Amino acid sequence: MSLKSFHILFICISTLFSILFGYWCYNEWSQFGETLYISYALIAVLFTMGLLVYGKWFLREIDEINEV
Repeated sequence: MSLKSFHILFICISTLFSILFGYWCYNEWSQFGETLYISYALIAVLFTMGLLVYGKWFLREIDEINEV
């Protein structure tokens, strides 16, 4: 497995983990009402958005490198 493939796979797995963690935190907040859980859920959403932006940037950058 190339470094490029591993990096793309790692970004996808990290994004999925972040989505699941955010969902779990939201679910815990709705059951127990502690503000810590909703804070973690919001951080997970921000982290997910950051990973999606980074993944898009990385794919575009790799395509530019392969064209040269």
